[in-house]
Amino acid sequence: MKRILKHLLWIIPLLIVIGIISLVAFAATARSSDTQYHSKLPKTIQLSSNSFQHEQEMSADFSCRGRGVAPHLQLTGSPEGTKSYAIVAMDWDAPSPRLRLFPVVHWVLYNIPAGTNEIPQSSTNASLIERNIVPGLNVAGQPGYVPPCPPLGTHRYVFRVYALDVAQLQPASGDKASLMAAMNGHILAYGELIGLKSR
Repeated sequence: MKRILKHLLWIIPLLIVIGIISLVAFAATARSSDTQYHSKLPKTIQLSSNSFQHEQEMSADFSCRGRGVAPHLQLTGSPEGTKSYAIVAMDWDAPSPRLRLFPVVHWVLYNIPAGTNEIPQSSTNASLIERNIVPGLNVAGQPGYVPPCPPLGTHRYVFRVYALDVAQLQPASGDKASLMAAMNGHILAYGELIGLKSR
């Protein structure tokens, strides 16, 4: 019995280290794939917000420590031929910018009508669906906005809007991965807005 316990004393920490290394490798691969996906896309859409400034701290209202409402987003400069939009909000710094173990999907919206130029602050799933916008699945596997809740450090929350040459998308599922796959080959341009949030 003592021999078994001795083995467990070094096996368990080893398994934890292997797990962390695997997560770090997965997160790095995901970031690299994301960079490659966007590298050849025109970044010509201007995405802004009345809720926060680019690369500035977001108010607690938009985090888990406040009301947790969705921020306002406004887009301009869409290319000719745009038939719909999609929006994805990501945190690549979880759980800490110094130890990125997993990307977090905060918001997914798609089939946004071409005439749309903003998403109002405090938008809900119901209000978006009324406008024929489809809320996709977040990190919890549920539709809608998940507010930032960084445990360590200052995280960068990347909001991206995509102008598409199709009016409707039918991703295999409503999650971010299937949406990115469905958009492939249909993106005319995109825009980016980054909000910061610290504990």
